[in-house]
Amino acid sequence: MLYRVLLLMVGGLFMATTAAAQISRLPHADTTRGNAFGISVAISGDRVLVGASGEDACGTNSGAAYVYERSDSTGLWVETARLVAEDCRAGTFFGRSLDLDGDRAVIAAAGEFFSLTVPNAAYVFERDSTGTWQQMDKLRPDPNVQEGGFASAVSLDGDQLLVTASGDATDGAYGGGAYIFARQSNGLWTRQVRLESPGSLEDGIFGGTGRISGDRIAVAASTYFQEKPGSVYLFNRNAEGEWLFEERIGGVRDFFISLDLEGDLLLVGERKAGRRQSGRAMLYRRAEDGEWREESTMTPRKAYALGAFGSLVSLSEEHVLAAGYDEQLQMDFNIDRVVFLFGRDPDTGQWTQRRIVDIGEVAFGASIDHDGRYAVIGQAGDNEPGAAYVVWLP
Repeated sequence: MLYRVLLLMVGGLFMATTAAAQISRLPHADTTRGNAFGISVAISGDRVLVGASGEDACGTNSGAAYVYERSDSTGLWVETARLVAEDCRAGTFFGRSLDLDGDRAVIAAAGEFFSLTVPNAAYVFERDSTGTWQQMDKLRPDPNVQEGGFASAVSLDGDQLLVTASGDATDGAYGGGAYIFARQSNGLWTRQVRLESPGSLEDGIFGGTGRISGDRIAVAASTYFQEKPGSVYLFNRNAEGEWLFEERIGGVRDFFISLDLEGDLLLVGERKAGRRQSGRAMLYRRAEDGEWREESTMTPRKAYALGAFGSLVSLSEEHVLAAGYDEQLQMDFNIDRVVFLFGRDPDTGQWTQRRIVDIGEVAFGASIDHDGRYAVIGQAGDNEPGAAYVVWLP
């Protein structure tokens, strides 16, 4: 099914258009309510990966992930693989978080975020020359370290992989961690280093979300139930291959801090920022001296109180995507979650809002990612089957 429901901004006004862009819903046969299809998404070139952590693949909430590829001849997105863990078990929520880079995928089997006892793991898959996806490795945390839920976030960049652990989010007794793994020639992944928070627990519990890009790592640290601003910690790899703490960005107002990293660019969402807690997305750029400086602040053209703008963000050199709410229809609660698209003017470097991707569903925007001219957006709610959409970016 093909959707054409983007809004085009012209002269400050929003106008419906059928020519601005296209939205294609990815085919998915499972229509079970609460299958969580779309809870996580990733895109790399003409390939998309979608998690379905609530699917009963081998038992209740065992989970699965689906690979889609874009056909050169038709332009349609076609399901090409269904991935499950070799040791598939009920209650593991395989697909809760994931990432994709070319012919490699990492998929987390992660239970409840605030649980400290679930046996979480991260699975690495590779696509061989015949087009078959095979599980190559299963990554586990250090059993001798107290660090909370492993695989709360995963991020893949070529031969290197970041896996975070969420810390003690309930009581704040200890922080989490961030593991860097490297791929070996036999396809297995070995742990290179485990990073801990260089700051205080009062500044946030390390490990909620994280991204790796080249020689840079960003890891979020939220204060969660303390209702205080959290932090983002930045690490840099030096010429000797050592990962060193570089900077802490504080005052981040969000419960689950969303961020994205692209080389020397960092995007941080703050859905509770602003006088009316309408939200914002802050863009930082790393200078030659290693300092990360604020470059741009993005907010919706029309912001709503408690609009949660920036609750999820996705970054590239040309585009920024941020999830939030677009309208309340005079009600006391938000009912329409959308994804805002910002573009960068190559001449001025200014970022401006260009589109709103809106299908009229509150569960839309549960996950977002983009690469080049395509974005993938998940829709995962508790009381309906999940969905995922591929959007062409102008």
